Amino acid sequence: MTGLVHDERGASLVAAIFLLVVVAFLGTTVVSLMSTQTMTSFGETQSTQALYVAEGGSEFTQRALAQNLNWYRSATDPIVTPATALGAGTFAVNTNLPATLLRRRVTPASLDISVFTTARFPGTGYIQLGDDITTNAEFVRYTGTTATTFTGLTRDDTIGGVNGGAVGTFLRGTRVYPVTTLAANLAPVAAACTPTPSAATIQINPHSKFLAAGTIVVETEEITYTGSSTAGGVTTLTGIVRCVNSQSSGTPHGPGYPVTTLLVDGVTPDYQTFLSSTGAVGGAPLGSATRVVQKTVQR
Repeated sequence: MTGLVHDERGASLVAAIFLLVVVAFLGTTVVSLMSTQTMTSFGETQSTQALYVAEGGSEFTQRALAQNLNWYRSATDPIVTPATALGAGTFAVNTNLPATLLRRRVTPASLDISVFTTARFPGTGYIQLGDDITTNAEFVRYTGTTATTFTGLTRDDTIGGVNGGAVGTFLRGTRVYPVTTLAANLAPVAAACTPTPSAATIQINPHSKFLAAGTIVVETEEITYTGSSTAGGVTTLTGIVRCVNSQSSGTPHGPGYPVTTLLVDGVTPDYQTFLSSTGAVGGAPLGSATRVVQKTVQR
């Protein structure tokens, strides 16, 4: 009889220990779940705050751009807004420019071209002086740069069968545009066209001065795009709208045809920039959240 009592007591002890283990496990699980949920909620809050901070940085930069309309006179590209405190975090903004301006007059005898900055232009390539290659502009090939000068010039150069205009005189403040070329055929649209969204993409040869989203010009046609990516030596433009503020010639254009950034056509906007605002909230030891807002700004 005594042995039976001991067995029952032993079984009860084992059961009690088992229950304690189960309760401890459940308690640990609950605490872990609560901690995870808290961290997740904290992370989501930080992420939302970071987005608001990035949007605040974007608005801050757009206001600064509106107060200073001489965008293309910048001596730097991108224009950098350093880390600036806002609310629970900080924002930093990079503002990229698609063109620059002449710092000195260019004459037919000029051996170099002085601009406000050659930043983001490739070391060799083509530029366009002036706004309309058919009337008062010129294609120029260059083979070297300094911080503010294009050197090794070939004036009135032909690109993709398009005549480079004429060697001319250009006043200080004339716009200086980057030039790249089509990497694939661009199908024609009707000459008398209106702004038309297109499901097609446009492929151009990569150029560091072109914006991640903005406006290009092919012959007489302005084309906007909302995104771009580069792979295999080709930049693909997406989110295409054709015939913006201009008309097409109605003719197809093949690889090698010149492409420039936004040109003056008498209809606003004639200036554009692309800004990328990064908002950051938090830090050690709980971690941080980062969000990015990107916009094409025009005027």
